[in-house]
Amino acid sequence: MRIVKPRPNSLLMKISDPPQQLYCYGDESLLEKQCLTIVGTRKMTQYGARVLDMFLTPLLKKLDIVVVSGLAKGVDAYTHKKCLERGIKTIGVVPGSIDSAIPFSNRKVCKEMIKTNLVVAEYPEGIKFNKYMYIQRNRILAGVSQSTVIIEAGENSGSLTTAKLALDYNRDVYVVPGNITSEVSKGCNMLAQQGANILTSLSDFKEIVGVFEDQRKFFF
Repeated sequence: MRIVKPRPNSLLMKISDPPQQLYCYGDESLLEKQCLTIVGTRKMTQYGARVLDMFLTPLLKKLDIVVVSGLAKGVDAYTHKKCLERGIKTIGVVPGSIDSAIPFSNRKVCKEMIKTNLVVAEYPEGIKFNKYMYIQRNRILAGVSQSTVIIEAGENSGSLTTAKLALDYNRDVYVVPGNITSEVSKGCNMLAQQGANILTSLSDFKEIVGVFEDQRKFFF
């Protein structure tokens, strides 16, 4: 573990309440690469899994883009696992400390990420967990990337908080619309109705990746 202070000119330090330091477990150099945040519901459906299978393409690896997510159940865990399977670099941002809020079902993937990728926390091990740490984590998810993608989200999903924070930070938010009868798509559909960018195909997703390719500059 290493304690890392974000660079003054990084995207993360441009938010209104940046973390003063991060506890890094793994390859901290990933923080200096271009990042794309992908988050969503803990109650991921087969639809969400199929979308992630489609979006997490070798192109991300080719362009050296790092996928950031929250190491929660559902969309987050599936995102990290698929990145590991496909050789796409990934960062997990946990709420609180690394030993306080990672679901038991995700501990294996967390350990694997520490070996070859990166897990970061804002607090040192042993800290008492508090629910407000979820929002603190979400601001890092929103702040570390220029773009945030919401795969599936219910009306009260924490992913909507991440989306709101990203918009507050003048970042781009993309949503995957879903079935209007699906509880886990109501949040995404609401964001789409409010003007969020909509992803309806792999081509749409590749346009986001294309922005990274054109810019070719460090975001952290």
